[in-house]
Amino acid sequence: MRTHTKRRITPLHVVLVALLSLLAACGSQAGATTNDEGKVEFRYQSIAGWVDTLQLADALGYLPNIELVKEGDATGGPQMLQALVSNQVDIAISPFFGATAQLVATGAPIKAVVSTYGSSGGISSSLVVPEDSTVKSAQDLVGKKIAVNTLGANAEAVLDTWFEEEGLTPEETDQITLVVLPPLNTEAALRQGQIDAAYLSSGFLAIAQKQGGLKEVFKDTDVIGDYNGGGAVLTERFLEEYPDAAKEIATGIAKAVQYIESHEREETLAVYSEWLETNGYGDYVEAVSANWAGSTGVPTPDASIRDEDISLWLDWLKSRGDVDSSSIEPSDVYTNEFNEEASS
Repeated sequence: MRTHTKRRITPLHVVLVALLSLLAACGSQAGATTNDEGKVEFRYQSIAGWVDTLQLADALGYLPNIELVKEGDATGGPQMLQALVSNQVDIAISPFFGATAQLVATGAPIKAVVSTYGSSGGISSSLVVPEDSTVKSAQDLVGKKIAVNTLGANAEAVLDTWFEEEGLTPEETDQITLVVLPPLNTEAALRQGQIDAAYLSSGFLAIAQKQGGLKEVFKDTDVIGDYNGGGAVLTERFLEEYPDAAKEIATGIAKAVQYIESHEREETLAVYSEWLETNGYGDYVEAVSANWAGSTGVPTPDASIRDEDISLWLDWLKSRGDVDSSSIEPSDVYTNEFNEEASS
């Protein structure tokens, strides 16, 4: 368990690692290679407890020229971005757009190419507390602990926005502690009193609510509205050296998102679980079946990325002093060029 006082922590550790990694990688070749079958060997990380849209794209046959090579699991988007810029993987499948924007602002040559998660249509993340908790507002959380899956990402950005809307001063926000916990362990920690509140995504929230004893303080969509939270990121080097593979990956992920949104939860789980079993990840099936919400929450039907998906978080990063928003435009952070499902 890692704890951090709220306003004193930014994702600067991500930036520093990224820059050092980029310097070390200067002059090196892209990590992806082509095997004897002519397929691009494509390295990635996943996150336990959800349907990975890259893996689902492979399960659905959308990646005929890609050989997926898993390099372990990540705890969240910032860790994936670190692995990407240090050339340990070829994609960061679901980092928060704000974290991606911050790295781009430092000069990291990366681009988001397709949306993979968001909040819309009944899919949202929520701050929850025990039913007998006195917490009803942001003011009630001063001096208390909130669990999040990682720092410098979606949960922290939404919480920051909510704190500001609730009128907390920087001094009051300084007294709120964020505790980094794996999503699979968060509910238990909350019920055992190790933390005072938890920020849960839709799937984990649904499971927690079935057991009762918890109540919602607010939803992210109450504060932000419907939004694309994050998406797949590739290096500009990969985009230049493997444009066809990049197009197959971005479009395949977009089609996987569309498949999820157009099929019943159990249909998607059947396809995905079979892929997990076939590829040696059968021990993931139970957690996915129990915790996945049944939707990506992506509000754009073609899984495209919009300017507002980026500009929203540039304002947040500027308020924290993490970036100079005048030095970066949303178009610097993303492209829909490789997503053939995108309408524009």
